[in-house]
Amino acid sequence: MPLFSIIIPIYGVENYLRKCLDSILNQTFRDFEAILVDDGSMDGCPKICDEYAAVDDRLIVIHKSNGGIVSARQAGAKVAKGDYLICVDGDDWIGSSYLEEFANVIFSNQPDVIVCGSRYCIGENHKKHYTGWKEGFYDRAMMIKHIFPSLIQAPNASYFPKSLWAKCFKSSIYKSQQMKNTILNMGEDSACTIPIIYHSNSLYISNSCEYYYRINPSSMCNVKKPLKTDGPRLIHEHICHHIDIDEFDFKEQLWRKTTHELFSVIVSLFFKRQSYFSIRKEILQLIKDNVYHECIEKCHFKGSLAALFMAYSLKWRITFPIFIYSKFVK
Repeated sequence: MPLFSIIIPIYGVENYLRKCLDSILNQTFRDFEAILVDDGSMDGCPKICDEYAAVDDRLIVIHKSNGGIVSARQAGAKVAKGDYLICVDGDDWIGSSYLEEFANVIFSNQPDVIVCGSRYCIGENHKKHYTGWKEGFYDRAMMIKHIFPSLIQAPNASYFPKSLWAKCFKSSIYKSQQMKNTILNMGEDSACTIPIIYHSNSLYISNSCEYYYRINPSSMCNVKKPLKTDGPRLIHEHICHHIDIDEFDFKEQLWRKTTHELFSVIVSLFFKRQSYFSIRKEILQLIKDNVYHECIEKCHFKGSLAALFMAYSLKWRITFPIFIYSKFVK
């Protein structure tokens, strides 16, 4: 069995896929399998996947009907045989030593999770992003002390890095905690990473930045469109079912996280071509949802003016400032 299984969900990234796959085949550490999940892509991606798999048997291709990134990752995890699981998006790429650096940490420390930095890429400009936590090994006690206070969301609205990429997970833990609901279009990573870290006994923070995250203006995360209004609630419920929410201050953290994500959804509603008043009516109805109402009423932020504005506007149903804010969202 390989040490690593790399899951690559692929949809509509024909212009970037070869660079991604070349970076995987150029790894200095060779003990891996890469699972290319073609999620019903309508461009040249299926052909590119088959082309690369034909020349290297470590590449496994799954062709499936379009179901979204969560279902693509589920399909990849279902067949993954590696001891550790790594997620790479089809429009990103990794440095040649990415797997080797993970392997060295595993051979030395055997952590359940490894978290590394990344590089945000716009064209030829690459900016390093570190995790914000001290490099090194964290046992369970150290995780509780240093990681858990912001695992979901701290009072100042900061949180532990939530992406599935730039991380390496013990496969058994990942598979037991991955997001089951496949309809989400934002925020699904945190619904997976939070339970994984909670159920882990050890974690390693690395300052390596060998994951290259492409900021693509046409990607889902950068296109102005309304988000699913039930997304924050579904993530909230998933986290409640996968961790002991009564431990530590997780309940308070989750109230903040859900309120924060609901605010993002409400901002996105103003991207619709409807009148302000019709959208305001939809927002006021949305806030009546039992989960959202509880989170808004009980959440408390401090140390962040932006977070205080967010919570205040939702608690008092003041929507016009949110409407103005939406005009400046990039």
